[in-house]
Amino acid sequence: MATRTGRLTRPDRSGQYARQLGWKHNSRRQKVQHKFRLGTDRREAESRDELLRQLWERIEAEVGQQAALWDDYTLEIAKAVAKGVDRVPLPPLTEEEPAVSYAQRLQTTQDRLPFLKFQPTDEQRYAEGVGERAFQLKDIVLRGDPSDYFQSFLEKKVLAPPLQPTSETGTVFYDYQSMPQSQPAGSPPPPVREDNATLHQALDSYEAWIREHYFDIDLNDITEHAHTKIGQVRTFKSRHEDLPLHKIDYNQIEGMYRFWRQRPLKMTHDGTQVRISRHSIRHYIGELHRFFKWLHRSGEFSWRKPEDFNDIDRRIPQDTEMVKQRIRNVDTFRLEELQLLNRYATPIERLYLLLGLNCGFGAKEIATLTIGEVFLHQALAADEQEMFDFPSSTADSFLSLVRNKTTIVGKYLLFEQTTKMLEWCLARRLKQPNPAPEERLLLTSKGKPLDQRSPNGNPSRQIPNSFARLKKRVRDDHNQISDLPFKCLRKTAGDLIRRYSDGEISGVFLLHGQPVKADKLSDVYTNRPFGKVYQAIRKVEAYLQPVFAEVPGDPTQRQPQAYTTRKSVDQIRELHQQGASVREISEATGKSRMTVHRHLNQFNGSE
Repeated sequence: MATRTGRLTRPDRSGQYARQLGWKHNSRRQKVQHKFRLGTDRREAESRDELLRQLWERIEAEVGQQAALWDDYTLEIAKAVAKGVDRVPLPPLTEEEPAVSYAQRLQTTQDRLPFLKFQPTDEQRYAEGVGERAFQLKDIVLRGDPSDYFQSFLEKKVLAPPLQPTSETGTVFYDYQSMPQSQPAGSPPPPVREDNATLHQALDSYEAWIREHYFDIDLNDITEHAHTKIGQVRTFKSRHEDLPLHKIDYNQIEGMYRFWRQRPLKMTHDGTQVRISRHSIRHYIGELHRFFKWLHRSGEFSWRKPEDFNDIDRRIPQDTEMVKQRIRNVDTFRLEELQLLNRYATPIERLYLLLGLNCGFGAKEIATLTIGEVFLHQALAADEQEMFDFPSSTADSFLSLVRNKTTIVGKYLLFEQTTKMLEWCLARRLKQPNPAPEERLLLTSKGKPLDQRSPNGNPSRQIPNSFARLKKRVRDDHNQISDLPFKCLRKTAGDLIRRYSDGEISGVFLLHGQPVKADKLSDVYTNRPFGKVYQAIRKVEAYLQPVFAEVPGDPTQRQPQAYTTRKSVDQIRELHQQGASVREISEATGKSRMTVHRHLNQFNGSE
């Protein structure tokens, strides 16, 4: 728990006791602690402080292994507690919030935080939403003869009485003797969906909530993250029986988690069945957990989490074979494999390769890189040189970006060959429409973003597919190379940085949200040590010289046509350097003299 847990110290200059407790995102999406002012009376401040601690501990318990944060709803509750209110007022979320949803949310909040007391600010809406359920709510004392009134309620279908908290006792009273009995209301409001609601109906509602919550106004579409979440939700519908929600108890939920923890089989494109990867299972379990938390808080359904919900085991057992593979380091490319990739790459493939190795970029970072984030032959600003303890000159080039996943800003020192490839890329981009600083650096031949989804909504695979074609070209020329995806270039880069520095610098290089696992406050009180990252990048560049040597001339030069393999081209050049004639080279390689002449002309032009 990264919060301050000591006793309250002396008051501040204004006489107020204060406490920094819990975490939130500020306007710049940085994690900061919230400061609560607890009043001038020490005893009262300590009482409020204790309630705030209980509230934050409940939030931490609900999120489990994830990072706990104040959201707008819980932070408003916490602020009211800090002010010392007897009952925390809960207004409707919007003017259009249904009465049933409002009443259910109030009761859900009361059940979730039983150590606090709440009251509605819109009593009439609350009363309408409560309906017949008013007689089952907790903390209600009925004045008069409740049985007579209940019978009247059933016969006349009047509205439930408004909530009237009494400050002396902190107890809610309904005075039926003084209540008008002739208040018609037509039919009572529809009850919260309960016995007839099913798991699949709840998943459909959750998908609708995702579409609304993750809608990007600028894109006029839901975000990439939302597409992934919706795909997972639809997988849940295909894998789990459509049971009534009232049957989804502790044992049923535990069984659903166990189903995913055991890594079920999936069908591959070639018709074979394989177990879902441990990495994917972690995301499925996380989304299932978020769904149940949403369902618990939803005003549309009356389902509630079982008491021991957070105790259910969500850990994924280690795969023995995977552990062995990790020891053998198969998730990273070897140096000789990187040499092959650079030798056989086309210019655009070489750019993807170098961005992955130089900056740890994945397909998303490459696709969203903008023109204005490229700084070629520019020294770091004087304050950055001092901050990072890294001298810089115009011989240096940098890339700067914000990683979408963690919203962390990173700036990378570029390899010499990466700089040449970006110069080529910028020159090409200037010939395409709208080369403004805020526009994408890399576009398709049709001027579209590389991460644009297909008309069917499928994610773009242009960069991974390009890398797959490169590996196939390497294998087709009778070379051996690991069957690792494009994202493993990022792992390779992180591994190399760690080899020449340490784990913290590797985490900074990869723009992890928390590079120092044992210190959640490192980003709050210190700047990230990018100077050490730059020093490690220079050491990695020296290590990768054999890779760059595979393209000794112009790295933007096009590869030979597909019908002339790279091995044949290398053989032609080697024989030429040994002094062989065109006829001798043609006989040795089995290629026509015209083909030999063409490649020798290209070779001589690149010298």
